[in-house]
Amino acid sequence: MSDKKFYMFSVLILIVAILLSYKYEDTEASTNDTLQYFKKMNYILRIVDNVYVDEPDNEKMMEGAIEGLLQGLDPHSTYIPAEEQKEVEEDFKGEFGGIGIEFEIKHKYLTVISPIPDTPSDRLGLQPGDRIIRIDGKTAVGITTNEVFKRLKGIIGTKVDITIARSGVDKPLEFEIIRAAIPVHSVIAKCMLDDKKTGYISINRFAYKTAAELEEALQTLEDRGMTQLILDLRGNPGGLMDQAVEITDKFLDAGKMIVYTKGRFKDFDDEYFSTRQATHEKMPIIILIDAGSASASEIVSGALQDHDRALILGTKSFGKGLVQRPFDLGDGSVARITIARYYTPTGRLIQRPYDNGTESYIYDRFADEDDLTEKQKIKKDSIKKAQTFYTLRKKRVVYGGGGITPDSTITYDLYSDLMTDLFRKRVFQDHSIDFFNSNKNDKGKWKKDFEIFYNTFEVSDESVEKFIKIAEKNKIFIVEKIPKKKDLYYTKVDLEKDIERIKLEIKYNIARQYFKDKTLYPRIKAMSDKFVKKALTLFDEAKKLADIK
Repeated sequence: MSDKKFYMFSVLILIVAILLSYKYEDTEASTNDTLQYFKKMNYILRIVDNVYVDEPDNEKMMEGAIEGLLQGLDPHSTYIPAEEQKEVEEDFKGEFGGIGIEFEIKHKYLTVISPIPDTPSDRLGLQPGDRIIRIDGKTAVGITTNEVFKRLKGIIGTKVDITIARSGVDKPLEFEIIRAAIPVHSVIAKCMLDDKKTGYISINRFAYKTAAELEEALQTLEDRGMTQLILDLRGNPGGLMDQAVEITDKFLDAGKMIVYTKGRFKDFDDEYFSTRQATHEKMPIIILIDAGSASASEIVSGALQDHDRALILGTKSFGKGLVQRPFDLGDGSVARITIARYYTPTGRLIQRPYDNGTESYIYDRFADEDDLTEKQKIKKDSIKKAQTFYTLRKKRVVYGGGGITPDSTITYDLYSDLMTDLFRKRVFQDHSIDFFNSNKNDKGKWKKDFEIFYNTFEVSDESVEKFIKIAEKNKIFIVEKIPKKKDLYYTKVDLEKDIERIKLEIKYNIARQYFKDKTLYPRIKAMSDKFVKKALTLFDEAKKLADIK
């Protein structure tokens, strides 16, 4: 057996050894069984090496074996190859070295959607619609998304040369850009709503700086008059547990349990309590959750619900309550092994069952929500609410069995096929770029004053017509009668059904091009959001819940 094969096999044994290292009272029978499987695996490896029809890809084969081994545990114990682990670490750290653009690959061209504020691209004047045609002298036409990251990202302080084709400019433009730290924010929206007292904050994940970002957002909105908060955790898959604990700590008095973990071994049992760091313990809160809210999102919403501190609104959360610990395998790759389960302060297990396999576990939760009407959901949930618990102050009934069941249920109005295709084909983004480039000479006050834009800007019929033409360029056709080939053909009746949603998205995307401040443009969509509208009617209940006058 070659050195490389031996190394890969050793890695596989190492993972099993990690799992067995905590088996303090191992039996002789189980040890013999494990050794027997090692022998089988070694034998299979030798057979493949000696008789397989092609030269085997040892690395691929062994990584597949490792992945298969961990899949036999639970849906969240995983093997992460070295290259992917680098991206995971970078993502959670919240910054990387790059030039600072939102982009898409459009008709083989790397196209700038928008420069990110206060980044090298923004300071050098890159514009929406710019096409990057060369990077460091080599063509960028036909580039893939992965290649964009490889060629534009790099060590902070290093330079990259790009060549841009810009609409209305005859010759390509040359830029030398010095890479800088590009922040990856987890607070993706923070704004005041129309009542001038309600703040809205949306968090899309829990990374290293999420708690600090949230504190900054809270301070900003309090300076603008916020006295009550809508915290949006919809679609937030979670992340770092310590950030969930730190965020929850902001809203609780000292000494309150936030979450506890329990595993097979006492080493992994832990309890987390609020400290004296609370900065917003007297503010009424409504938290929005849905089937995509998982893990750290469920720690926050579950703890604040158990302490009667926040009203939870939406649909039942995902139900991901397993604790993973990363084990470094020596070559940059990592095995993330489940070591314990999360429980809310009242003792509710967050994790839902996964007995029917990983695929069913991941996808069925969302399908359930999508396929049921609101009345059906309420009935379905009532059947599953067999495990009842009681909140710690008000002694209200809350429900276990996996996931966080909201105090007030509301469901999505699903997007039509037309809206889904318009999003999928990025038609709204393309239209906003076209609008930006077509209105460069417009000196209207709305371009510099968001309040004027918010209150007076309306999407005209002419703008809708241009939008339809851009949709047609993206192979989405609005016709009188749908031909036999139905693919991406819709009628004008379909258009009229969605016209208000379309105009809202048009206005929102135009606002993003002109107003980069995340305390401004999110209000456009928030004030039309069914969940937010419902939340605004529930603050009296949220105040009573938390004993806030």
